[in-house]
Amino acid sequence: MSAPVATFKTNNQNCSVQEITLKCDKLWTMGQQEAINRLSVVETSWFSSSSKMVLVGDFSARASRIAAAYAEFYLERGEDGKPDLKGRFYWMGLAAFASKQVMCGLDYIPSEPYLTGIVPLPFQIPYKIGKNGLGMGNFWLFQDIFVWHWFYKKYPEQFNDCAPKRNAKSCDAQVQMNIDELPWADEALPVLKNLGLTPDITAGFNLIKKSETTPDPVARRNLQQQSLLAIADHEQRRILQPLIYNGFLFQKVLQAQATAEGAPFVPLRVASFSSACDVNNKELRVQMTKGDLFNESDRMEFIQEIAGQYHKMMGQKKDYMEQQIGMISTWKNRK
Repeated sequence: MSAPVATFKTNNQNCSVQEITLKCDKLWTMGQQEAINRLSVVETSWFSSSSKMVLVGDFSARASRIAAAYAEFYLERGEDGKPDLKGRFYWMGLAAFASKQVMCGLDYIPSEPYLTGIVPLPFQIPYKIGKNGLGMGNFWLFQDIFVWHWFYKKYPEQFNDCAPKRNAKSCDAQVQMNIDELPWADEALPVLKNLGLTPDITAGFNLIKKSETTPDPVARRNLQQQSLLAIADHEQRRILQPLIYNGFLFQKVLQAQATAEGAPFVPLRVASFSSACDVNNKELRVQMTKGDLFNESDRMEFIQEIAGQYHKMMGQKKDYMEQQIGMISTWKNRK
């Protein structure tokens, strides 16, 4: 991953300037590499001074970094951030809490060699299936949704023209190699239609754009909530359902976990609006108590309840919520 993201033809005249208009495929290439970089660290060779970027191997650390990236987007931090428009990327604020929850779920599962060493043999395979499913879903959702937001944030005027042209199998050669070597790429990309445009993404970003120029705070909050729900439909129905929740073995693991919920090494089906895994304050948590996570209708009912409570807390306790999102944003360099 140390090679250039993309190469461009320039002229051969010294001290000259040649303007290059970047086409959509180049911009999507840059965005996809940025998503990879966010989950990577520099690795230096023991035998030379050369270095390269490699993915963080620990699933929980990846989830932490993903949560941090979402948090920074919501807070309008970093390059191209617009603090005066904070809140337009409303889904990102909730997603920071959600990826934190994935991190907590992964932390319940012992890592190797402890998983093999201390967990009884009958439980090892279900834990591995659960960990793999959580890790894959969180990772490929990020590869999809981060880049949509990245592009819109950096190139808003080109977004509508370039959105239909996004294709994770048509990037520049070096980045294409990086994408194809990502974990689960052979399985994920065909299922996710190479991260192409969906109606939910179109609807969500149209609502984001409208919210940016809506002066009335009540109307703006309504648009924020609508954009969140549209992107949540994309996240849940277009990405996570076909990628992980339709898997037979993953479904069986989730059923078993629901039966043993709260036992050692079995996480609750809960979302807490905190940098902590769970809280006692009922206003700041939503727990799933009926239905199956893998069932799209059951899960969407849970998601809508979470989104409703998130929206309520963003209205009543915005300072607290943004403080917690700010704390999550500090996790971006975890290994």
